[in-house]
Amino acid sequence: MTHCNRILKSLFLFFPLLLSATLSANSYASQSLEQQRKLYQQAGKQLKADQLEQYFQTKARLTDYPLYPYLEQRELEHNFDKVSQHQIDLYAKQYQDIPTNYLLQQRWLGYLAGKQRWQQYLTAYNNAAISKERYQCHYRTALLKTGKKAEALKNIETLWNKGHSISDACNPVFDHWISKHKGPDSDLAYQRFWKAVDKNSISLAKYLRRFITKKDQKQATAKFLQIRNNPALIKNTDILHGDNIASRSSYLYGIERLSRKSPQTATKIWLKVRPQLSIGNNQQLKLNQTLARRLASKNDKHTDALIDQVNSPLDEEIQSRRFKLALVQQNWKKIYNLIDKLPDDIQQNENWVYWKTIAASHLSGLKPEYSDAFLKLSKARSYYGLLAAQVLKTRFRLNPAQDKPDDALLSEFADQAAVKRMQELYWQNELYLGRREWNQLTQAMDTDQLRIAATTVHSWGWHSLAIRGIAKARHWDDISLRFPMPYEKLFEQRAGKFAIDTNWARAVARQESAYQPYARSHVGARGLMQLMPKTARDTARKNKINYKNTADLYIPATNISLGVAYLAEMQKRFKENQVYATAAYNAGPHRVKNWLKARGDLPIDIWIETIPFNETRKYVMSVMAYHAIYRTLAGQPAHLLNNKTAFRLAMKNSTGAQQAKQLRDFIQLNSKATLTQ
Repeated sequence: MTHCNRILKSLFLFFPLLLSATLSANSYASQSLEQQRKLYQQAGKQLKADQLEQYFQTKARLTDYPLYPYLEQRELEHNFDKVSQHQIDLYAKQYQDIPTNYLLQQRWLGYLAGKQRWQQYLTAYNNAAISKERYQCHYRTALLKTGKKAEALKNIETLWNKGHSISDACNPVFDHWISKHKGPDSDLAYQRFWKAVDKNSISLAKYLRRFITKKDQKQATAKFLQIRNNPALIKNTDILHGDNIASRSSYLYGIERLSRKSPQTATKIWLKVRPQLSIGNNQQLKLNQTLARRLASKNDKHTDALIDQVNSPLDEEIQSRRFKLALVQQNWKKIYNLIDKLPDDIQQNENWVYWKTIAASHLSGLKPEYSDAFLKLSKARSYYGLLAAQVLKTRFRLNPAQDKPDDALLSEFADQAAVKRMQELYWQNELYLGRREWNQLTQAMDTDQLRIAATTVHSWGWHSLAIRGIAKARHWDDISLRFPMPYEKLFEQRAGKFAIDTNWARAVARQESAYQPYARSHVGARGLMQLMPKTARDTARKNKINYKNTADLYIPATNISLGVAYLAEMQKRFKENQVYATAAYNAGPHRVKNWLKARGDLPIDIWIETIPFNETRKYVMSVMAYHAIYRTLAGQPAHLLNNKTAFRLAMKNSTGAQQAKQLRDFIQLNSKATLTQ
């Protein structure tokens, strides 16, 4: 570090944060926004390189730049070793509307704890509104280390008695509590043991047994661990006694574990013990749904009856399991009856309107155009609306909103300091910070305000945020915001090269990332079309696409090229069937191949409805709907599903005669029918 830099860094202690705003401010007031953007980037590099003399000169030219507060925050964090509590408090007061203010407070607390500056930590913690467990733990340690031992142990039992592992930052306080005050008693440890079991924190539960000293409690916890290691033990229902926390938790855990290999056996045990145990409704429903899912995955002649018995009280998700089993068998009478048992309001959901009408068509040869509910469905801008429109041979409708937010309101919104910061963060590609600004700004907005916010960020080109905002507003008819068309030439060129439908590729990108080029999923898929690195490498090699490393997946041109090439590969693999190819893009071609093999040659709407993975099923439905929307926007026919649907099979032998009379007769015989309004 130069002598000048050492002086500047030492002076940092003595100049309040706000004084930096006065440095040559008047001299640089005329800086253009473009110049300020470049200077902001330059200042960041200078600060990182510890070139403080140049940094302060550059910073002085940015006092009226919207991101000046963020530069101030970086400066504080860069100089924590020289910063005083006064400067932190001054920043917090001056920039209390900056959403990363609390991050500065957290990092400051973490720095003080790391340096074991415990007296300063107490002051900083009391000045900050930070409630996270880690910082609470450091606070207790600070109290302990500064001689305030009684205060450090206040309500320590409540902090300790959690179903998860407490932050390591609490270890000094817990060690003191255990060594000097005997720590938790057996009853408290027993309570926490079952909380850990409920959270599936079994390692923690095992650790807690060392604090359990009462004989009956030791036996109960030991028995649980035996059941965990060998779930088949619960076949002997005498192994657990009474309606107590040990029996309830052991049954819930053991039955769930047993159901992984033997769902029918586990279900029979559950049906026997369920009435005897006072288990909460949510826990019952969770296990009911788990058992139904696992029963359905190993379907045989007993499956439907067992799911029926489990489904008490009636749950739509579990009923849907039975419905899908019947759908694969194309048992239309059972399908109709299963839907008819659902509450009337649930039957009005699009999926049930569609399938109940189709079932009625099979049972009585009724034409769906005589159903008012089905006619209404056919006008919906959705997957089931697309299906219904295809059945009725009508056009797919977009129903776009005709109004736009008022220009004066848009201008007023754009003039807010937070909005200006957000726009600059977007321009600087600091999207994480920009989203924090968005979250804070929009958290209390009403529908109209959200639409204004979404319209504003859409105008910048931040489409993923606009899509998110308009969805939060539930303003579903604003088609221009919900379905933008960025990277238009890239999609057209790449789709043309690989001979696939441009709007199909666009629909996949809209579903995968909502056009967020830096999107990354929890499993590691990246970019606009969410490609896994291995898939990207293989696709690049096969198609001679320039691809160096994973970072290339964040380049739109590269990502779209690879995504379109992979879509084309899936389309070719599944004989031009876009539905199968779309499912393969999401779940992998091997899974789609297995599903086709296991379920045979089904009508395409039944095949989609019975895709085993919830995520893939919803994904395919969304992509099909988005594909139709983008084709309609492009002036192309939206009906892309082939004619091999359940309805086509239902009506292939129907003459269409006496349809209205048949429909009236059918409804009279089925009092809960909701085929007409």
